[in-house]
Amino acid sequence: MKTHKYLKRDIRLGIIQRSYLYIIAIMFSCVTVYQCSTVISGIKDINYMWSDGTVMDYWLFAMRGMAFYRFDPTKSFEIPMLWFIFQIGISYFIAYYAEKDLKDNGLNSMIAGRSREAWWTAKMAWCALSVLIYYVIAFVSCTVVSLIKGASLSMKITDEFTKFFFGYNMTYLSYSDLMLIVVIVPVLVTISICLIQLYLSFVLSPVTSFALISGLYILSAYYTAWFLPGNYTMWLRSSYYIENGVSPLSGLIFALFVVVAVFFLGHDYFRRKDIL
Repeated sequence: MKTHKYLKRDIRLGIIQRSYLYIIAIMFSCVTVYQCSTVISGIKDINYMWSDGTVMDYWLFAMRGMAFYRFDPTKSFEIPMLWFIFQIGISYFIAYYAEKDLKDNGLNSMIAGRSREAWWTAKMAWCALSVLIYYVIAFVSCTVVSLIKGASLSMKITDEFTKFFFGYNMTYLSYSDLMLIVVIVPVLVTISICLIQLYLSFVLSPVTSFALISGLYILSAYYTAWFLPGNYTMWLRSSYYIENGVSPLSGLIFALFVVVAVFFLGHDYFRRKDIL
């Protein structure tokens, strides 16, 4: 019950009053839909595709990330900016609120609620809920704008589009596979990364934790490795799609481990912290 009361307050102050920051998810969806529509128009121009695609086609395009980066001295490394901005957008959303709330109201809140553990649990729930809403807004925006662009309201992929743009590996993926690597794993991994950032914002500082997470995403784009969690938010690097990719199961295990670890680390930190 104490956690519930804390969470209600965090939803009001940390989500509703700061909801304008979700514009990042909407802008991301609009830009990716425009890019995907341009690609589809090009495919139609060469008479390889005759429809305007489906909503699922646009979801795939938006959440693709980037393919493996292989070092080449003749080519420079370029961060996939849309993917990076999308991920950093939610990191920025959760970067400062919790630590500021501790400084401004933490003492009174913990004394009134008589539970440091409930306060921390509510902050974790607020963080996870913020990420979930961010993704929901992105997917809903992507759906609405793609429908405006002429896409059909369907969760099936268009074979011509996916084979032309992503290759024939797409033919081996079932609908459940697609939902796992495009929606479920990225959402859960992003939640886990943001929880790490949340914890570090108290242990270090919001600025330092935000910088560390930004660096983590850059490393994830440069190196394809199971221990760099940003890779799990790019389905083009999934082992379901490409050989030697990162396993979605590893992503789920990582997310679960982080949630449990951060839960206990946070409880221990606030149990020992002198809030007076």
